Amino acid sequence: MFGRKNKEENTERQGGGFLSFVAFLVTVFATVLYLVALILQFIKVSVPIIETMRSVASMLTICIVGLLGWRFVKHRAAWCKLFYVLLILTVIVCVVLPIVLQYVGK
Repeated sequence: MFGRKNKEENTERQGGGFLSFVAFLVTVFATVLYLVALILQFIKVSVPIIETMRSVASMLTICIVGLLGWRFVKHRAAWCKLFYVLLILTVIVCVVLPIVLQYVGK
C-alpha cells in the first residue's frame, strides 16, 4: 500500500509520467503548427487548413491542461468539480464552434 504510493510519487518527480510526455509532444506539435502558420502569414499565403491545425493544437493543449487541472479538482467539493467541468466544456465549445462555422459557411 505505502510502497505503491511512494513509487508513483517517485515516478512523477523523476520523469513526469505519461501525461508529461504527451504534454511535451503537444508542445512540439503546437510549436511547429504555429511557426508554419506564422511563416505562411508572413509570406501572404492563405491556407485554411492551417487555422484548423492551430485550433487542433489549441484543443490538445486544453486537453492536457484540463487533465492536469482535474488532478487538482478531483479531491475537492462537488460544486468545484461541476464548475471545473463547465469551464472546460465552455473552452472546448469556444474552440470547436469557429472551426465548425468556418466549414459550414462555405
